[in-house]
Amino acid sequence: MMGRRTHHVRRLNSKRELSQQIVMLAELGDGSTPSVHFEGGAEERDKSALVSLLEQLTTSTALYPVFLDTSKLLVVVSIQRYLRGPGNEERSRSASSYLFDVTVTDGITHVKCHLAPALNSLVHWNCLRAGRGIHITRCSLVNDEKRLNRCFLQIEALELAAAQCDPSLSIPSLSIEPLRSLTTSQRGKDLLRTLQTETPLRVGRLHYLPLWNNNDPCGREWIGSKPPPFLNVPLEGFGLISLQDLSMTWRTNVGFPRLLVRIMHKSRLRYYGRPQTKVDFPYQAYFEVADQSGMMPLVLWNSLCPEWYQSLHVGTVLLLHRYSVKHSYQMRTWATPRDPQIKSLRTIEICLNPRDPRAEIQIVPHQQVKAEWRLPDIKYNFITRLELDQLSEGFTCDIIGLVTFVGRCQRIRREDSSEDFYLYRWVHAVDGSTEQPFVLELFATSQPETFQQIHPMTYLVCTQMRLVRELRPGGVITTVPYLTTSNESQISISGHHKGQPYTKDPKVQGFIRWVKGQHEKDVMKSSVIGGYYSFPPAPKLFQEYCKNLDAEALLTSTSQLKKEIESLHYKEHKRFILQGTIVAVQYVCHTEPAVRLGAVPIQEVDAFGASSSQPVRCLHSPEKDTRVIRQTEQLRVDPVRHHQRQSTPIFTRYWLRNRYPLRDLQKSYDSKCQAHKPLRKKLSNPPTGMPKQKRTVNRQMRALSSKRPAAAQDAEVAASTKGSSQAAEQPVPPNEDDYGRCDTGITTDGNSKYTWRSPTWSEIREHLSEHLHFGQLLPESIPRRFVYKHRDFLMQQHNLQATECSPATAVSNMELQSFASACCHGYYTVTMVGVNHQVAVDVVFLPVVMSHNSHRMLGLSMDVHDNTVASVMTSGYICDKQTADNDRPKQISSYPDQIIKTAADLDNTRVICILDVCHHGEGKSEVILHKMYRMTE
Repeated sequence: MMGRRTHHVRRLNSKRELSQQIVMLAELGDGSTPSVHFEGGAEERDKSALVSLLEQLTTSTALYPVFLDTSKLLVVVSIQRYLRGPGNEERSRSASSYLFDVTVTDGITHVKCHLAPALNSLVHWNCLRAGRGIHITRCSLVNDEKRLNRCFLQIEALELAAAQCDPSLSIPSLSIEPLRSLTTSQRGKDLLRTLQTETPLRVGRLHYLPLWNNNDPCGREWIGSKPPPFLNVPLEGFGLISLQDLSMTWRTNVGFPRLLVRIMHKSRLRYYGRPQTKVDFPYQAYFEVADQSGMMPLVLWNSLCPEWYQSLHVGTVLLLHRYSVKHSYQMRTWATPRDPQIKSLRTIEICLNPRDPRAEIQIVPHQQVKAEWRLPDIKYNFITRLELDQLSEGFTCDIIGLVTFVGRCQRIRREDSSEDFYLYRWVHAVDGSTEQPFVLELFATSQPETFQQIHPMTYLVCTQMRLVRELRPGGVITTVPYLTTSNESQISISGHHKGQPYTKDPKVQGFIRWVKGQHEKDVMKSSVIGGYYSFPPAPKLFQEYCKNLDAEALLTSTSQLKKEIESLHYKEHKRFILQGTIVAVQYVCHTEPAVRLGAVPIQEVDAFGASSSQPVRCLHSPEKDTRVIRQTEQLRVDPVRHHQRQSTPIFTRYWLRNRYPLRDLQKSYDSKCQAHKPLRKKLSNPPTGMPKQKRTVNRQMRALSSKRPAAAQDAEVAASTKGSSQAAEQPVPPNEDDYGRCDTGITTDGNSKYTWRSPTWSEIREHLSEHLHFGQLLPESIPRRFVYKHRDFLMQQHNLQATECSPATAVSNMELQSFASACCHGYYTVTMVGVNHQVAVDVVFLPVVMSHNSHRMLGLSMDVHDNTVASVMTSGYICDKQTADNDRPKQISSYPDQIIKTAADLDNTRVICILDVCHHGEGKSEVILHKMYRMTE
């Protein structure tokens, strides 16, 4: 494992050598002992690579970092995040407020290591993630000077290896027994003691945070011990006090009597930790509790949150003692009361503290709650979608619906922090009152088990939702209203409705009756998951878009765009506004795979019971070797070594090449074109007996079949029959030489089919300082038809990267491209040049075809236009030819070649473009044109 201390790290030169070192993890059987396998010889099985590394570090007297041989591959088991401790010396080396611990395995044992703060960006970009193979190239043994007998392993530099853990395999619970050999030295004993702890390696923190936000509970401590049993004894002997009496006497009392209350509202968790915070669990949870005399806020503080938050729900009855009372914090948000007969007592609040004194909390079981206690019932304000249109801005309501669309998880940065994010997703749900769905903006509500399991065909209940709508001058409503979560919102899905207080609501019962009359196939046709979705759509005029904002502050220069995109974190969404001119537009037809994953009828699900779903069956033979790990280009990550010589490490340059792939693939594309020229010449005289187009396709496929795998041949056949020569969702880049031609008409080149270029583009291109290529549509950007049978795989693809490896329910070689697209079969690549003609940027424009059934048409005007490039980019949709012919006698063509012909109208026209940018990890950034404005608009 160990190599000589040198500044040169050897790379693997052959696939055979790499495969001998890959860790093969076997699946866990029911009741069986986990096993680990190596593909190498007996030497690899006899000794752990991690043990060898730790033995050398613990026996060495030197404390400087050790350079390692990279032939041993490790797999990342988990990545854990926590807040930097107060006064941490790492602050001088990194501006990050958070640190990361990485657990790696060699197949025999596993070790938790601290990731050097200089490598944090690998996690921010989701390049270093659970299941990824790595090679540690430099590491050190760090002694914790603030603790006795404490040291840990720190990763100083690493390579992202050419291996990804197969998702069909699971990470077993590996034994730490091989590390017992470290106890021969004192440093080995200290290290072994550290490796066995479940707390963060760095001093100052006792718990981990969620990897992608701060609002969700994370870790075993949140499971907590079960609440102590409630003694079914008469409560009159406890000397209870009512909330109203408490509000009048709290200043004079020292020890308050017990309270018997019911939880009426529950908020999401609030994490208030900062690096200077010394509280072990800096959490706060806000509730509103009530008895027969009124309703009062209650706050759960600090370490009581991990112990009790998961056990306290709306409707739970509590017996409280040893609490404190103080003036309430009036700046917080408040839930909207449903029962006007309950008196509001919000001037003071009840505080449950972990000490001084420690609050006593008892949960009264539902079956032991007595009617003579006169505790108020939970009431709701459910509305139908038909009623929503008549409600005003800011109205608070509850809804129930059948989910038809679930967007991907995205993050937006908090205004007051550069490293904290809000997590959200868009959802559509119908309730049968109208064809229009509820449009829901769901932020994380501290219910990760529910938030991550939302999928089409499930029954969704959202409470305390706030209505958002935009009013134009004169009170005219111009956009579709949508609902967003409040701080007190709670979400429930199928399998979690049983026993909830809302199940007896009349409108909920009406929804159940409507659902029973629906056919699965009809609902499945409109079910969509993931892909690009931006709501609400921008208004028609740019002045309206910026009416409440400073337009000059919103505009981003093209030279600044690259830096802004590079600063994005994983799944972060951000909007930019650019001004310039459009110099090129091309249409790209992304083809569909030849074989689709068919839909199967969903299981019968009780409206408010658990579903009787069966395990997902594999589509492939179980004998297939699932241990083969995909190989990609290796990366060398050593920012410390290269920091003195250049501004960015080697990894960053590789990362930027992935972000701008068209330039790097140009030579490969040119060579392919040259290779196919003789073939095209040979096929110029096709044989007789069949149509010319079909004969050409057949001859091409037979000529290339010997060099292509079977899957590629199937994709090529599907592409050829649809008039395109590219593989599914992987457009071949256009030839740069074609851009240089002064051509005001349309051209065809390979799979891009139709292209328009400004006559000035050739001259502008020669003087560009940079050309940013984001014109390739990513598979993650395409909304997919939902297949209930493969719901686990689809949810996994559209949720965030998991913190740790776990048994996957999806087939290992299933790909997102295998699912049918829910949008049109093509997209446009738009080249825009800044006003100074210094920087050009290629972006994707993904219009929607006018249809009342499309989830992306909500909020759009549905006005018929002439299908020119300018009108399509302004409206966001393409008018259907048949619909347009019914509204006006003039023929309107929706064919791409006819639309591209009208792009010349944009020549030398100053425009303003609204761009939606989302970072998908590993150097993949999505830049999509949301709307275009002419300067005259």
